[in-house]
Amino acid sequence: GPHHLLDDLLEVSRITRRRLDLRLEPTSAASLVRAAIETTRPLIEAKRHVMEVHLRDDDFDLVVDPLRMSQAFSNLLTNAAKYTDPGGRITLQLQRSAREVSFSVSDTGIGLPAAVLPNIFEMFSQVDSAIDRAEGGLGIGLALVKGLVELHGGRVEAASEGLGLGSTFRIFIPASAVRERPRANQRGPQLRDAGRT
Repeated sequence: GPHHLLDDLLEVSRITRRRLDLRLEPTSAASLVRAAIETTRPLIEAKRHVMEVHLRDDDFDLVVDPLRMSQAFSNLLTNAAKYTDPGGRITLQLQRSAREVSFSVSDTGIGLPAAVLPNIFEMFSQVDSAIDRAEGGLGIGLALVKGLVELHGGRVEAASEGLGLGSTFRIFIPASAVRERPRANQRGPQLRDAGRT
């Protein structure tokens, strides 16, 4: 109902004014991706999209707010599913570099004209939220994704070859948020942590 919409708008304004408290905890990167996929699976299946998932080296933790980050991920997946004609293809990739971790969602959907790319995350704030509600979506627009990611010290990016040519949305999280997992074959915490205390 309308009060949900109001909650969303309040949340957008809290985030854009940096008033939202994050609950940071080490969370497996793979579990964030899985949570996002589970959330959007009904929509993806209803539209008969093919989904490809590429997780390269996903065995690490990210110190993030797990609820907020999987919310941001699933919102990108929801957008891709919604704005792609039935039977489309959605590709999700998780990649790591020395500088950052990237989560990207590409689709074969309606695409975006070059002119809107620079402002796409701002444009979709309240209007997007209202449209999402009308379509029974999560009600969290791209502005919310941008706000959540920036609160985590990250950045967002949108790319498209043009109208009708699909688009790619990326979330980048700085490498400083990465926590390595202790591997089973390492000799144990007392050696690994020596010199760091």
